[in-house]
This record gives sequence, structure tokens and C-alpha cells, in this order.
Amino acid sequence: MEKDLFEMSLEELWDLFPIFLVAHDDRWKDYYNEIEKTLNELLSDQPVDRISHIGSTAIQGIWAKNIIDVMIEIPASSGMKDIARILEQNSFTIMSSGAN
Repeated sequence: MEKDLFEMSLEELWDLFPIFLVAHDDRWKDYYNEIEKTLNELLSDQPVDRISHIGSTAIQGIWAKNIIDVMIEIPASSGMKDIARILEQNSFTIMSSGAN
């Protein structure tokens, strides 16, 4: 019987999901700009307040995970369901809905 992820120790999680850092790549900013443009097009009919490049790739000059992290901010009164559906249908991964 295998453990659920929430039952695993930090060491076990690191074995499953290792983190590799790489030297800063100036192209990350360009990749983010392309992603932001795509998101603005996909979500043009949705109540989006702001789209931001977050995480280690957004910081110039540091080693980072080679993953472009993006945060989409919506009004508190809006639901995330429609936006999440659009993103998932277009191969984006939802890492957090902001709900606790």
C-alpha cells in the first residue's frame, strides 16, 4: 500500500519531486511575456485584475527552477471555476486556487 502525498515526509517528497536549480536564463523574461500574451487572449472575457511573473525565474541573476510561474489575480467576488477550466483546456497547470 502506497502513502498519500500528504502522509509523506519532506525527504520522501524530494525523492519523488526533486528540485533542480539552473543558472539564470535571460530568455525566461521573453517566455513569460509570451505566456502573458496567451493568457490575456484566453481570458479576455474573464474578470482578471493582473497577471504577474512570480517565483525564482522572475528574479534576475539568481539560480532557479527552470519553470515559469505565473499568478493570475481576479476580484475577490469572482469565482475561479471558469478561469481554471479555460486554463486547463489550454494545457496550463493550476497549482493553487488561493483557497485555504
